Amino acid sequence: LTPANPIGTTLRLLKQFRSQEKALTCNKDVDAGIEEYNRLHSSESADERNANYQSLVNSYYDLATLFYEWGWGQSFHFAYRHPFETFDESIRRHEYYLASKLNLSGAGGDGKKPKVIDVGCGVGGPMRNICRFTGADVTGITLNQYQVDRGNYLCDADPQLGTARCRSVQGDFMSLPFEEGSFDAAYAIEATCHAPDRVGVYGQIFKVLKPGAVFACYEWCMTDNYDPNNADHRKMKKQI
Repeated sequence: LTPANPIGTTLRLLKQFRSQEKALTCNKDVDAGIEEYNRLHSSESADERNANYQSLVNSYYDLATLFYEWGWGQSFHFAYRHPFETFDESIRRHEYYLASKLNLSGAGGDGKKPKVIDVGCGVGGPMRNICRFTGADVTGITLNQYQVDRGNYLCDADPQLGTARCRSVQGDFMSLPFEEGSFDAAYAIEATCHAPDRVGVYGQIFKVLKPGAVFACYEWCMTDNYDPNNADHRKMKKQI
């Protein structure tokens, strides 16, 4: 009855529960995964969270991805909305605008499709939209294996795409498993905030880009007004 299709998405959620639980990568079962995530997230030490970022990220997205897709859609990011614009339209516009900054015209050469990397791709909603919009060959990388499997399922389920045009791979963006200079462009959408070291992740992106290629990014940032000695500021940063 509505574009959100709450009945259909809820039925899909229930159907996915059993298979998702069997595919947990963070721990032996859901309870253990929740316990580990809560332990790491409740720690006051950012150093501990950074040192265990793989476990933290896997615990969170093993447990949250199903609910994100159910309540949010396939694109796990925010977008401001124009008057009379639907939620889905705002998400697509946000992604298309980012894609327009990648300078893909003429990239690739010799009639080949430009190769783009989505750094921290989730289940690949932006990757699929940007692939349709630009015609580029897009590879997404995410640490979480459940997201890889779900993203590739959704790519293959789209008759316009398939994993021949865009696909997800499992990997750590702190150590990208690609050859140097292998991509014509890169983008990240609210993903590199999970990196324990920003210089490290951006250095990896720089390494896999061809000379002169563009990296475009939407990201959470603290302004110069942030005071690390202010308890309220620290709380807001951690909650974000």
